[in-house]
Amino acid sequence: MSRSHFWKLQTAAVLLPLLGSCVKKSEYDALQIENQTLQTRVDETNHLLVQSQADVAALQAQMQQWVAVETTLKKTQSELTQSQAEFKALKTQFDQFRTQRRSAMVGKKFPVLTLDDGKVLRDAEITAVTAENLSIRHADGQIKVALARTTPDLRWEACYDPLEAREKSRENLLVQARDMQAREQNSPPQTPAPSADLPVGNVVEVLRKQLVSQRQTLNSEFQALAAKNPAAMRGVDWNFSRPEASPLLNTLSGSRAVLGISRLQSQRNAILVTLQQLTELDPAAR
Repeated sequence: MSRSHFWKLQTAAVLLPLLGSCVKKSEYDALQIENQTLQTRVDETNHLLVQSQADVAALQAQMQQWVAVETTLKKTQSELTQSQAEFKALKTQFDQFRTQRRSAMVGKKFPVLTLDDGKVLRDAEITAVTAENLSIRHADGQIKVALARTTPDLRWEACYDPLEAREKSRENLLVQARDMQAREQNSPPQTPAPSADLPVGNVVEVLRKQLVSQRQTLNSEFQALAAKNPAAMRGVDWNFSRPEASPLLNTLSGSRAVLGISRLQSQRNAILVTLQQLTELDPAAR
């Protein structure tokens, strides 16, 4: 309550009894009621003032907390930006290191190289290395093997990463799918933007067609080879529906070392790669 208002009330309290004899009782009662009403309003105002002051104090405390949180957030964002820059620099260094490692593998020779599936390559020489495959020239021809199927030492030397291999494989499949669509539409294929994508169903269909074509080619090659070497190929068990699973290609012995077998095995390996890619997108595929 203000000091002037207090003096007015005090003066009124002193004067009201003196004026009692000068005014009517009804007017006196009205003044008393008005006085009580004013006093109530003053009390309510004081209460609201106290509450408002408490609210202001709470808001100020919240503001201080928000300032502290904002400061922490800015610091964290700065640290995150710095960490991202450091990670990007390290990744660039690692990519360069990995490329150098793979380039250094080209030309490396092995008198005997035994792959994870038991296949033995003699006088082997690495001719190319990618994120997915290893190309090897050997005594019986040329072969391309998925890095995952080579040897632990070769995978380590090539910095093999299954995630990188799958991503590269997917990119290659998308390019093949777009090229096939372009050929079907009688338009020249174009290299797509990296951000473009195809539905998984389209890629699966492309892989299925590719698998059928590869199996047909392998069957034709086998028939041609059998016609050239009837004695050596007599009695050979051949699976025309799934030629890649034929025992001839998986259990080849020295007595079966016929010129041209390595070509069949290379085609078998290509089919296995296609099957692996297909099953990653469609587990029911065979």
